[in-house]
Amino acid sequence: MTVCVLGMAVWSCGDDDDKDTVIGYDTLPAQARTFISTYYPGVSVRTVERKTDDGVVEFEVKFQNGHDVTFDSAGLWIDVDAPSGKTIPLGIVPAAVAVYVDTRYPGVGINEISRDARGYDVDLVDGTDLLFDPAGNFIGLDR
Repeated sequence: MTVCVLGMAVWSCGDDDDKDTVIGYDTLPAQARTFISTYYPGVSVRTVERKTDDGVVEFEVKFQNGHDVTFDSAGLWIDVDAPSGKTIPLGIVPAAVAVYVDTRYPGVGINEISRDARGYDVDLVDGTDLLFDPAGNFIGLDR
C-alpha cells in the first residue's frame, strides 16, 4: 500500500510545464524567421512546435523537404539537421568549421550541426562526428 501511495505521489508531481505546442509560423521569434528566409527560401514549413522543458523554451521547425531546425527562445539556431545522406544549406556553418571540413574531408557534406556553450558538434554525411570549440577550432572526433 505504501508503495502505491508513494508511486501516485511521485506521478502527480510531474512537470506541468513540460509540453509541446504546435504554433503558427508568425509566432516564431523574428531572428528565427530571418534564418528560415535566408537558408530555406521557397521551402515550405510543415510544422512549428514550441517546446518547453523545465522552463526552457525551444522552437522546432520541420520543413517539407525533411530538414528541421531547432531554435532557442531568442530565435538563434541550436540544431540544423538534414535527412540522411543530405547536406544542410551552405552558410550556416561557422567559417572555421567549414574550412576544416573542406580541407580534411573534401567532398563530404555536413548532415547536421548542433551548438551549445561547449562549441559545435558536426555530423558529416559519411557518419563522421566532429567536435569543435566555440571559436570553431577542431577538438576531436565524437566517439
